[in-house]
Amino acid sequence: MLGYARLIPWIAKHGFSVSYWSFTFGATALASATPRAAGKTEDPAITSLAIGLFVLTNLTMLAILAGTAVLTGSGSLLPATVPKPEDK
Repeated sequence: MLGYARLIPWIAKHGFSVSYWSFTFGATALASATPRAAGKTEDPAITSLAIGLFVLTNLTMLAILAGTAVLTGSGSLLPATVPKPEDK
């Protein structure tokens, strides 16, 4: 997630696009790996990290879902179709 945090200025500059769904794989993989690590240790810091990453991942997913909903509502989720030469 820290690797994603460094991209926040770039994301803010360029705006949301549907390609941001590609970030969800890494976020969910990280959020699902830390509970497994927490289950193998009794360190409360790892458990706290797992909970924090779970919350952060869910917030990330909600933000991407909201961005997709906004693009869908504005009609700009998919690019406009280009007419084929024979259609002109």
